[in-house]
Amino acid sequence: MAALEKNVEKHAKEKNKRITLYPGFPELARSDVSIYPSYTKLGLAYRVVCRHRYHWARVAQLRQFMTELHIFERLQPNALDGVRVHREFSQGILSHKIPSRRYIQKLTPDPMNTRQRMRVEEIISGRVNFSQK
Repeated sequence: MAALEKNVEKHAKEKNKRITLYPGFPELARSDVSIYPSYTKLGLAYRVVCRHRYHWARVAQLRQFMTELHIFERLQPNALDGVRVHREFSQGILSHKIPSRRYIQKLTPDPMNTRQRMRVEEIISGRVNFSQK
């Protein structure tokens, strides 16, 4: 029983042993040293300021572009022309946001067969002349 009590006592001492926060840097563990520096005279590096300006200018430019694109789409006489305008102008700019056709086909199965789909694509492309039948 005495051995068990000694083992418990030893374990309690190990548990209460203080672990240094900064091993190898005892000067940082002193009570008069703060690990939080004073931020009263903080100045950002100029490259950081420029990077922030560049980022927010890019965000504002993209927002302005999208606003103008939506206005131009609404000016089109029909919806299909609006879609064409959107695809034409945003292809290189917003291509990372437009999912691939294969991904869209996985999400929604095509309700048309291949001949119907080819006919729709032909109509959308503008190659169909409706005056001749």
